[in-house]
Order: sequence, then structure tokens, then C-alpha cells
Amino acid sequence: MEINEQKEQRGKPIFIKTRTRNVTLEQSDILYIESRAKKVVIHTKKDTIEAYAAISELEKQMTDSFYRCHRGYLVNLAFITEYSNSSIMLNNGESIILVREKYSEFVKIYTQYLKGQGAIFV
Repeated sequence: MEINEQKEQRGKPIFIKTRTRNVTLEQSDILYIESRAKKVVIHTKKDTIEAYAAISELEKQMTDSFYRCHRGYLVNLAFITEYSNSSIMLNNGESIILVREKYSEFVKIYTQYLKGQGAIFV
């Protein structure tokens, strides 16, 4: 894999301004993004960051590894371990809501993502 391909998969870094600090995040470190009122809560491998932003604006900047499974959640497909018709389980044990209307689309997109990652289907 060439350097440009690696950058494309990781996506552009995201710069977040909070009240007390400025943080640059790699998209590949983000587990999911949650919308709360006028804020977003970005859950990463190591930290949780709260900032004033719209989840829809962040969604436009994310790679294809992210999926909007609910109006309040944007999940990184790379960290999914299992799913049902109403929830998505992440590798850190957290559960994210999957709305019924998006289930079929989610399964299709997640399957394509896994195939692109070279997953083995049994």
C-alpha cells in the first residue's frame, strides 16, 4: 500500500476546538461521534472530547469508514464487533443505537466495508 492510499483510508485529520484545549485527531482513532444538543461528543480510543459542532458537518468530512446509524450517532465501521436489528456493539463494549429504517442499508454498507478489508465470511 502506498503512502497516498494509507492517507486516503485514514482520512484527513480533524481539528477540534474545545473550551480548554485544541485537539487534532486521526479519523482512524475515532470510535464514534455522538450528538448532544448543540455539542458533539467524540469518543476515541483513549479519550472523550466535547465540542460545539454539528454532527452533520463532521459527517461530511469523514471517510467512508463512518456510517450514520441514527440521527445522533456516527459510527466508525472499523470498531464494530457485532450488530443486531436495533444496536451496534463496538470493540470497547459500548452499544450504539441502530434505527430500524437504516438496518438494511447498514448491513449492505458494513458488508462492503468488510469485503474491502479482506474479511473472511463463513
